Amino acid sequence: MKKSVAITLGVVIVGAGSWVGATWYTGKRIEADSQRYLAQANEKLAKITPLFGLRIDQLKYERGLFSTQARYGVSFLKNDKSPNDMPPGMIEFDANVEHGPFPKSALARGAIAPKLAFIHSEIAKTDNVAPVFELTKGVSPLMSDAIVGYGGNATSTAMIAPITVTHDGNALDFSGMKVEGTFDRDSQAVTAHGLMDKLEVDGTKSHDPVKITLAGLTLDVDSRMGKFGISMGNSDLKIKRLDVLRPTEDIKFSLDNFAYGVKLSEDDKTINVQAAYNTGDMTVNDVALGSGQAVVKLAKLDGPAVKQLSDTYNQLVRQLMMGVSDEGLKDEQFDVILDNAGKLLAGNPSFSIDPLSWKTAKGESKLTFSLELANPANVKDLTPQEIAVQAIKKIDASLVISKPMIQDLMVQYAIKKEGAAADQAAAQADEQMRQMAGMAEMLNVGKNDGDNIVGRFTFADGVGDLNGQKIPAEELFSGLLGATGMDSMDDDDDLSGLGMDPDAEPAVPAPAVGMMQDFNLDDVASMLDDMGYTVTRADGTDGPVLVLNPGTTGASDLRLEFLCNDFTEKCLDLVLTATYSTKKPMTLKAINAWNQEYRWSRAYLDDKNQAVLQMDMNAEGGLGKDNLQILLNTFISIAEDFGAEAKAPAK
Repeated sequence: MKKSVAITLGVVIVGAGSWVGATWYTGKRIEADSQRYLAQANEKLAKITPLFGLRIDQLKYERGLFSTQARYGVSFLKNDKSPNDMPPGMIEFDANVEHGPFPKSALARGAIAPKLAFIHSEIAKTDNVAPVFELTKGVSPLMSDAIVGYGGNATSTAMIAPITVTHDGNALDFSGMKVEGTFDRDSQAVTAHGLMDKLEVDGTKSHDPVKITLAGLTLDVDSRMGKFGISMGNSDLKIKRLDVLRPTEDIKFSLDNFAYGVKLSEDDKTINVQAAYNTGDMTVNDVALGSGQAVVKLAKLDGPAVKQLSDTYNQLVRQLMMGVSDEGLKDEQFDVILDNAGKLLAGNPSFSIDPLSWKTAKGESKLTFSLELANPANVKDLTPQEIAVQAIKKIDASLVISKPMIQDLMVQYAIKKEGAAADQAAAQADEQMRQMAGMAEMLNVGKNDGDNIVGRFTFADGVGDLNGQKIPAEELFSGLLGATGMDSMDDDDDLSGLGMDPDAEPAVPAPAVGMMQDFNLDDVASMLDDMGYTVTRADGTDGPVLVLNPGTTGASDLRLEFLCNDFTEKCLDLVLTATYSTKKPMTLKAINAWNQEYRWSRAYLDDKNQAVLQMDMNAEGGLGKDNLQILLNTFISIAEDFGAEAKAPAK
């Protein structure tokens, strides 16, 4: 034998021996590590499933030189807190482990660098899961392939098998799902991408008919363990199309391009969270409703405090679920929560919605909201109202409602759902929008600004501002006392300890500037005079009456009647009445149509067959003078429309 040939052959033999030796060593290492990882997995499962024991057992392990055949079983272990309907039995998985450093299946996938193993696993066909295999036509319902490196990093692909089945006329069509991902042990980083083409449930033959079709679902995850022990990164879910049909309830719904995403980020001290929702075109019963989006943010959350709160919450949940404690929060747990809540507030965290919007071809409506918090000092010495005032550093909110957008939706609904004529639907929508705009002005929740109703609220330095109207913090947060029961204290010591006389009459709060606690005859008459109406005073059965010049309303009589309490001498109710004397009485059909359309007033025929329009107002709890003026103007405007309707020819 030539020397060169001998050297070459020796190299081959040594190389082959080294590869066989490495493969044998890798197989031994996998066998040793598998028991340790199995114990760790069962320990984690015990923590996250307190209501029952979820356990993985190694049923078989046959190690060969180049590969290992193993079988594992996953089972539920009941305890006295477990649900009664928890499934019995075990789900078994077969695993074929190809030893490194060069597993053939890994090489076939282009992984030429040395690897610890290539692992193919799938659900085994046993009696417990035999019905599932029938649905998948004998294919394992779940299988996965993973390439594992010596450092613990892995890439994997998992498959959920397609299912097509029909039973009693109902059908399920599932395209299956594929998930590809990676794992980095050092940084505990995970990436995953999942795709499902189609899921269709046709239950139109069932007792509760429904058909649901979901197409183009994708899942994406990109996360890593953060410095505070909380996973940071992005996760997204997207759906290309969703259709829902309920024929018995006449519901047909469709949604395009739905997306939901969460982003968690951190810096040296804080954690930030953002959740975003997006919808494409939404249609209900062939009415195009438009598209929307919402972005919610939590910012400047103290990282260590969030971690501690999360751990305490999880511990408490496990205790409650296991029935370890029936007393709720322990003192030390409450102290931990209170301490970390203070740390969160000390960083001045913020919450915002920017924006929450809905858009159609006719316009866009949008809400933005931001809240900045602070840490109140000496919480134990403060009332709930004082805590709220100190904890809320700033609020800034704005709302824009597009009138053309709302009107367009009303028109589409009236035409397609109620079968109304286009002109009638448009007229009705216009009137409803006018009423809505008037109500917004009356309640001071919005101002009319061209094609929009615009509202703005701010709070800072203990004072709120709603569309230019100042609201003291005491008034803004007064409801907190009632909600916490602080206003029901009746113990003399408690009251005297607060510097209050328990026998003293409760103080009556002074009315706010511009607020009416009842209807005063002189004030209302003066207001009408400022508005340009001539009034005559008269006496009524329940109080005074102001008779107005009918002006352009077309009424034969227009008056305001005060309804007063004989004991308190306060007039808390005011009735506005317009009476119309026409040659021909207004028909009941026209009266009924009016009452269906106009909900702020009521119309009827009196004993003389005269058409009457009325609207009631109440001042109990206070009524703003500006709002009263808006109500009076609104009634006069409606009375003009009613007068025209009363004189119109019968339809």
